[in-house]
Amino acid sequence: MAVVGAVLLHGGLLAAGSFKGTYDAYVHIFFADHYAEGWFTTWEPRWYTGFTVVSYPPGSHQLVGLVSRVIGLELAFASVQLAAVIGLVIGVYRFSRLWVGPSAAGWAAVAMAISSSLTEVVHVFGQLPTTLSLALLLNAQPSVWRWTHDGRRGDLVAALTLLSATTACHHVTTLFGSMFFTGPVLLRAALDHWGEPRPDETRGHPAVVARHNVLPLTARRARRAMPVLARAAVLGFLTLSALITVILPYWLWSSSDPITQVPIPHASRADFLGDPDAGLVFWLLPWASILLVVPHALVRGLLGRPWPLALSVGVLALLGTGGTTPLPRLVLGGAFDILTLDRFTIWATVAVLPLAGASIESLCGGPLRARIAEHLGRRAPALAGVALLGVAVVSTTFAGALGQFRPLQPAPIDPDPVVEFIAKDGHDRWRYLTLGFGDQMAWVAANTDAATVDGNYHSARRLPELTTRSVERLEGAKYQGVPGIGSLQQFLGHPGRYHLKFVFSADEFYDPLLWGMGWQRLDRLSNGVVVWEKPDVSPLPDLLPRREIPAWQRLAWGTLPLTAIVAASVSLGWIAVGRPGASRFDTSSGRRH
Repeated sequence: MAVVGAVLLHGGLLAAGSFKGTYDAYVHIFFADHYAEGWFTTWEPRWYTGFTVVSYPPGSHQLVGLVSRVIGLELAFASVQLAAVIGLVIGVYRFSRLWVGPSAAGWAAVAMAISSSLTEVVHVFGQLPTTLSLALLLNAQPSVWRWTHDGRRGDLVAALTLLSATTACHHVTTLFGSMFFTGPVLLRAALDHWGEPRPDETRGHPAVVARHNVLPLTARRARRAMPVLARAAVLGFLTLSALITVILPYWLWSSSDPITQVPIPHASRADFLGDPDAGLVFWLLPWASILLVVPHALVRGLLGRPWPLALSVGVLALLGTGGTTPLPRLVLGGAFDILTLDRFTIWATVAVLPLAGASIESLCGGPLRARIAEHLGRRAPALAGVALLGVAVVSTTFAGALGQFRPLQPAPIDPDPVVEFIAKDGHDRWRYLTLGFGDQMAWVAANTDAATVDGNYHSARRLPELTTRSVERLEGAKYQGVPGIGSLQQFLGHPGRYHLKFVFSADEFYDPLLWGMGWQRLDRLSNGVVVWEKPDVSPLPDLLPRREIPAWQRLAWGTLPLTAIVAASVSLGWIAVGRPGASRFDTSSGRRH
């Protein structure tokens, strides 16, 4: 049910082109186009007068680049994104089985398929690396648990390949996400060994045992947990090694050329009480589809065996509140101004699903249903279920159609007339600039070999005119107030420095600025975009400076991430066919069968 629902819902929206109006889809498509054109080339000259693509882990982009060879960039992106969604649904089920029974895990997977959080990530944010890396991380957790609990080396290999592939797609998911997903699993494995008394031992919760100072018993249980802790340490060391190795050129780049720029504001760091719009997008909407069951799920989780997971959800939820309280800044320190904090809310809404699935199961035919019927009447549980489903459907529908209620991007712009203009009469010998295109500027860039002074990945910027102001893109300078217009004026007022000759404007707001700085209106293209020209600007030299990394790093960048993803796929296939030679473990009951 969950997989079919995910395919119908998200596959249908992706097939309808929902990703075209998202924030980041075309950014990832641009990176994918880079790898499709030059797999082992790490220098990208089309943005920011040139930047290195090792500034972003390549796994998801390389997958889209490979698939695009057959079906084109846009359809390749939609296909890989749908595969990531299916992997997430399956991953939620497998992760949930570590904490709850099969029925509750099934409900958790269904909740994932129709989650407003997932819908927002895919169809509003357009975040492929987030979904793909999280799917891999979740699918790694059963192997993590089996290795630490039972010590089978095959499970260690499977866990490492999946965690390596997670890193290949997005290193932040491995760095931070592992603490909140893998951490509780490791703690659960240790507690299982600690808390299961032998026939000759006093029974009771470890806290009760410790309170009564049963030191010999505590020592014996601690010794039983030591192998688990040792295996967890081995896993941690190997995961860290894989984290460094798989994307080694990224770490070498970040240490030799660290990001030094004024932080760019992001609404996920805002005070959600003072900025209700940000609170709606980055807190209420992600939680909306499961908000009614979260209180029951967390209380039940904290009072039961899944308390490590419930605690992790609480910390994630807190970090996802942005600047509403001072706590996230205190916890994250300097990373607060670098990270987009919506990732913590996304992780929280996924991590809580095993507990939410248990609550839904209880509502359908368990203690919660009986309790509601006892206090509110026999029909109350059914009404509660209908209300829960109704809220989920309405919130997910609203998330998927958010761009219709509140346009997130400028109206769609056909890139072909712009690309055709650049390609004729040698216009690609100069740099260009787009204004009023939104994130579609990345789609224009992906369709031409010409270069722009702007770009859509601010971590790669190195021009002082950009890094000294809190401006993400020149094309949307008007939304950044004085800093934005000031940064744009530096380029429009001194275009010769950057060989900037053409401006493609889809927003009349910039007309007075262009007129006042000596730009001449040249033509209006068939898509309504106005072309502005600056005379007497010298063309780009035939040879532009490049900052390619050493050949061995380019070879590693082009092979190791994709190898990790292929190895992870093999591991998942091995697990799917039954892991030959390994017994299965029912993690909800602790029984082998």
